[in-house]
Amino acid sequence: MYNIILSFFVLFLSVSPVLAADTTGPEVSTVSPLSAVYTVPQTYSVTATDPSGVTACTLIVSSIYETEMTYNEESDLWEVEYTFNTERSANSIRARCTDALGNETTGDSKIISVEDAPIATSEVDATEWTAGELTAASPVLIKLVCPGGEEITHPCRTVYFLDNEGLRHAFPNEKVYFTWYDDYSDLHLVSDDVMSSFSLGRNITYHPGTKLVKYQTVRTVYAVERYSLLRPIASEEVAIELYGEDWNQQIDDISEAFYANYSYGETIDESSDFDVDAQQESVSSINDNL
Repeated sequence: MYNIILSFFVLFLSVSPVLAADTTGPEVSTVSPLSAVYTVPQTYSVTATDPSGVTACTLIVSSIYETEMTYNEESDLWEVEYTFNTERSANSIRARCTDALGNETTGDSKIISVEDAPIATSEVDATEWTAGELTAASPVLIKLVCPGGEEITHPCRTVYFLDNEGLRHAFPNEKVYFTWYDDYSDLHLVSDDVMSSFSLGRNITYHPGTKLVKYQTVRTVYAVERYSLLRPIASEEVAIELYGEDWNQQIDDISEAFYANYSYGETIDESSDFDVDAQQESVSSINDNL
C-alpha cells in the first residue's frame, strides 16, 4: 500500500502545471521622430518587445494610411520610410505590432507636425457666439480652443458636427470624417460653456455610397445607404459591378463598438438593387443623414 501511495505522489508531482494562455500583445513605444517635412521622405521607428517575439509592426498615419515596417537588427528598431504628402500640417501617428502568438498592441497616438504642408485647416473664432447663433449656422463643425502642445487625446482635438437641432455629433475616426469633408476648413472654435450646452447626439456614420465597410471579426461586406443603413453584398461579382475591380481596396473596417450606430437592410443580390451614384447624391450635409 505504501508503494502505491508513493507512486501516486511522485506521479502528481511530475505533472506540469497548466499555464494561462498569453493574450497580451507587445509593448510598443511611440513613433519617433514627431516632426516631418512635407513631401520629404523620412524614416520612422518604434521599439517593440514581447517574450514570445515580435513578428510584425505597421505604421498608422491619421487612422487611414497603413505601411508595413521592417525590423532592423542593428538598431533593434522597427522602421519604415514614409512621406507626408497630404495637405494637413498636423497628423496623428502610431504603430501597431503583433507577437508570435498573434496578439496585437497599438502604441499611443501622437500628433506629428508637418513643416511646409499646405494649410488645409482654417478656423473661425466663434468663442463669442451664442449657442443659438451656432445652431442657426448649421451645418457647422465645432471644437474647443487648444492650449498648444496637447496630446492626441486632449478634448480640444475632438471635432463635432453641430446639427440644426442643437445636438453635437462625434466622428468615430478620420476615416468617417473624410467621407464627408476634404479638409479641416471652417472649424468654429467655441467656448467651454457653449460646447457643454450642446447635448451629445449619435455618432456620425459613413457618407452614403462612398465606401464599403465590414466589421473586424466577420467577413460580410456592406454597402452604406442613407440614414446609416448597411446592406450586405451577396457576392464578389456584385461588388465588382458596383465598385469596380478594386472593390476590395475600398473597404473600411468598423469596430464592433460601433455596431449600434447602424441599422441593417436587405442583401444586395444584384447590382440593380443598389445605386451608388444616387446614394452619394442623396445627402448634401450630415443634417440629411441623421
